[in-house]
Amino acid sequence: GVLTQEQDDEIRSEIKKEIDENWAMVQAEPEITATYEEELNDVYKPYDFEEVNPSDKKINIRLIDAISNSLKQSMERHENLVIMGQDIAEYGGAFKITDGFVAQFGKERIINTPICESAVVSAGMGLSINGYKAIVEMQFADFVSTGFNPIVNLLAKSHYRWLEKADVVVRMPCGGGTQAGPFHSQTNEAWFTKTPGLKVVYPAFPYDAKGLLNTSINDPNPVLFFEHKLLYRSIYQDVPKDYYTLPLGKASLLKEGKDVTIIAFGAAVHWALETLAKNPEISADLLDLRTLQPLDTEAIYASVKKTGKAIILQEDTMFGGVASDISAMIMENCFEYLDGPVKRVSSLDSPIPFTKALEDQFLSKGRFEEALKELMAY
Repeated sequence: GVLTQEQDDEIRSEIKKEIDENWAMVQAEPEITATYEEELNDVYKPYDFEEVNPSDKKINIRLIDAISNSLKQSMERHENLVIMGQDIAEYGGAFKITDGFVAQFGKERIINTPICESAVVSAGMGLSINGYKAIVEMQFADFVSTGFNPIVNLLAKSHYRWLEKADVVVRMPCGGGTQAGPFHSQTNEAWFTKTPGLKVVYPAFPYDAKGLLNTSINDPNPVLFFEHKLLYRSIYQDVPKDYYTLPLGKASLLKEGKDVTIIAFGAAVHWALETLAKNPEISADLLDLRTLQPLDTEAIYASVKKTGKAIILQEDTMFGGVASDISAMIMENCFEYLDGPVKRVSSLDSPIPFTKALEDQFLSKGRFEEALKELMAY
């Protein structure tokens, strides 16, 4: 006796009237004219990079310290910034990057989460909608698979779909070389470079890590920030103590030469440096990409046109990796400048094994020198 037929008819009539009125408005709109520029401009929320120059005060620190330093200074700079992840509060995270953060910033901003990556990434999007900035730490990059859907279907598409920013950085401790096996060692950047709407950052040095992470946090678009575990405590560099930013989409030319262009990112940059140190007769440009999306194609093409040869070194497996796209772009845009085939060097197309001998065989590091020499002799 609470709902009568008359009331039900009235409610349905009101709803139908609202639908019909709005449908008529839609039908009255002119047909959409498709333009490349408008479509591509809707993928990312516009962001004007704010350059903050580094100070002269520097300290020699590890990659892991640079990341922790960036997080701390960004927390101080952005009062609406929240960090979430498994055991990141009192325990300080699996790698101790947020050790001491709870005492400084409180449990409201340094939040332990359940082992439920999908829910945590989605919560990051909810924070963004409500005016916060969110950082989500994957304990290992491999675990992002259970948070894959909200990254590629929610964060990546929200601005394109309804002009809503996704102000979320997903931190991705990744990579092999530590005998951590197939579930804690993947470098899975190619899962995300394929998805329009995401930005992908992959530094190899402490200086770059701090400046690029600061920019990633400032950027209102979703960023996958890859941090190689093997580099965390092995790579030192003089890094400015104060806050600074570096632009996304700018590669770093680490070495200049005339005979070959080496393109790498992450731990592979250091493998390339080791190989060149062992072979001083090889005159090479060494490009550290630093960011994969956006990609510095201008720097890649300029170097290849100068040297006439190109080799791409990645830690990821071959098929469908970033190196394949870069190779194709070089072939399409620099073909008439090439003096040899574009070579790709990658890890084996298998899961990453535990045992050191098997992992060493798996990684692309052990095959790079031979491939480089083959290209030089072509």
